[in-house]
Amino acid sequence: MTTFLIILIGLWTYPIISFIVLWLTKNRLELRRQLIIASSILTALAFFGLATNISTTLSELDWLIVSTIYLTISLTLAWTQFQKNKILKVFGIIAMVLVFGVGYLSGTIGALGVGFVVGEYDTEYEEWLGGGIIYKESTLGNAVSDHRGKKVEIYKTISWLPLIEWRREVKEYKEYITIMTTPLTIDYKPENNKIYLSASMWWEHDKKNITWADTLIINK
Repeated sequence: MTTFLIILIGLWTYPIISFIVLWLTKNRLELRRQLIIASSILTALAFFGLATNISTTLSELDWLIVSTIYLTISLTLAWTQFQKNKILKVFGIIAMVLVFGVGYLSGTIGALGVGFVVGEYDTEYEEWLGGGIIYKESTLGNAVSDHRGKKVEIYKTISWLPLIEWRREVKEYKEYITIMTTPLTIDYKPENNKIYLSASMWWEHDKKNITWADTLIINK
């Protein structure tokens, strides 16, 4: 829910915040430049993290950084309206109608769809297994999706910089039992660099208990 609110509030407020910030700094151009640079740096970090699967161990911070992509776009479009070039202003107005229009539609009428998209990338269960190994589960799809499943990811962090993590392994499961079991039973064997996953549940159709198991090998 927190991550959904971060994205939703960003869609609602970033266009307004951008105009307010640029208006307040119209006579302080150096401060304006520094704010735009800071936003651009965070956006670059967001794209870098998405491309390399490097993130922070704080999910909310990750989503805040990702949301700066829209903030930078909003600042750039608002900036066009503070320029003397009329062609640039007209281009900016057209782009704002399209971009902000889609943003506000997504944040209002399409809020449920935004929730579904965010939910698919949001971690449902997380456990620190020791030795800097972090186990994460997330749900693929939703109740109205054609595809359903579970994604398991293994991340690694280091003791002297526990804020940063990077993904070591990822695997998706489509079995019904994995979708219905959260979390899966986890047995980490650091001496073998393996994580043993298992699950069991009562299958009413066949009147029996069904089981499932898999092994993840953590590459060094």
